[in-house]
Amino acid sequence: MERPSDTLAQRAAALAERVTELAWAGDAAELSQVVAGSTDTALLDLASQIGTLANLVDAVAVRVSGEIAARSARDVAEPLARRLGERSAAMVVATAGHISPTRAADWCRTGQQLAPRSTLAGEPLPRLHPELEAALDGGRIGADAARIIVRTLEEIGAHTTPEQQASAECFLLSQADVLTLPQLARLGNALRDHWDPEGAAPREEALRAKSGLRMMPLGNGMVRYVIDAHPEADGWLKTAIQARTAPAREVRFIGEDDAPTDESLVDKRPLAQRRLDALVSIARDSIRLDDGDMSGTPVVLLVTMTQEALVTGIGTATIFGVDEPISAATARRLACDAKIIPVVLGGESQPLDLGQGRRLFSEAQRYAMAVRDGGCGWGTCNVPPSQCEAAHIESWDQAGRPHGPTDISNGLLFCKFHHRIFDNEGWAVRFEAGIPYLIPPPWVDPDQRPRRAGRLPGPPGG
Repeated sequence: MERPSDTLAQRAAALAERVTELAWAGDAAELSQVVAGSTDTALLDLASQIGTLANLVDAVAVRVSGEIAARSARDVAEPLARRLGERSAAMVVATAGHISPTRAADWCRTGQQLAPRSTLAGEPLPRLHPELEAALDGGRIGADAARIIVRTLEEIGAHTTPEQQASAECFLLSQADVLTLPQLARLGNALRDHWDPEGAAPREEALRAKSGLRMMPLGNGMVRYVIDAHPEADGWLKTAIQARTAPAREVRFIGEDDAPTDESLVDKRPLAQRRLDALVSIARDSIRLDDGDMSGTPVVLLVTMTQEALVTGIGTATIFGVDEPISAATARRLACDAKIIPVVLGGESQPLDLGQGRRLFSEAQRYAMAVRDGGCGWGTCNVPPSQCEAAHIESWDQAGRPHGPTDISNGLLFCKFHHRIFDNEGWAVRFEAGIPYLIPPPWVDPDQRPRRAGRLPGPPGG
């Protein structure tokens, strides 16, 4: 009878030969033509075979990495990793194979979990997961699925009999054929919770202990926030962010034919950027509603800029506590917020004027604009008033004050996104009979036809 190892080696060699022949059939252009000329059936068949080959490579990698991990164990006389000058077996695999340390660590961990067992006397013990090993060695599953299944079986091990373990193993393997990896992981968690319902609280506390937020300056003016959220924190964050990025709240400009009337006005921000903007808006709302102190100082955002930058909108400004400067135009837009204090600096970078925490528009005026505008004043944008900023329509004068009276005729509610567009993209606002109209710049509409802003009119006689 043919040994499993021979079958594994032969299948891997055969598939590798076919893929190699395809890849080396010619230059990259010829390879693209070969792939592009394939029928749908041939293309899907090749993708399936490549997936099987990747799984077989995983099987070999798991076995090799597991053996390297065994030879690098601390109780070995001369650990292999130490002899090679590496900190761990995973680094040995990563360095030798030119792969990521994370991938190498996964291979090592799974390889150790599936390694042959023996007694203290050296007698071999039965394999813990024979069905799983057969599926891995046969290319049916990859290392990622194997890791999920092994982890699940370990977590339920203390709460199940050997027969129940074997049944769970077969069940997970059958589902691995039809489920995605995230779905398989959720199924594993469901099995774990079924067999160990009282373990949820300790697991939750363990996740809380590992959770946190790190801030890493990248050196290019950006700061990377890395959040490891425990389930409760994930629930709060995900719900709040999704509430502000849901399709029903996306910015749209729709005409009578239900099609975009102007491609330049479509919100083209990628999802990651919209999520960040949503998180920033949540933080802004939190600061706006926070009446507490920080070391005796009200909770505010301090923005420093020169008087020239404040007047002209040209130059830079600095947010207190943030290294990378922002544009003066952004600082002037921020100065409209209720909890932003602009600090105007003179030639010696000394404060000349400290703005008030509530800039110009009172709470009553914001209420009046909310009633008039109904939310963001930009066309059909449906961001509610609570998430809008009271924007100044007129520019700032030489004294750093806005032109015109401080009343609602010089203000319009905008969401943060459209406030930035209004300030930076050349748009204007004109009131006619108390109704605001947006005037587009010439490059958006050469005729600069006014567009109704604020609350849309109701039905006749309504």
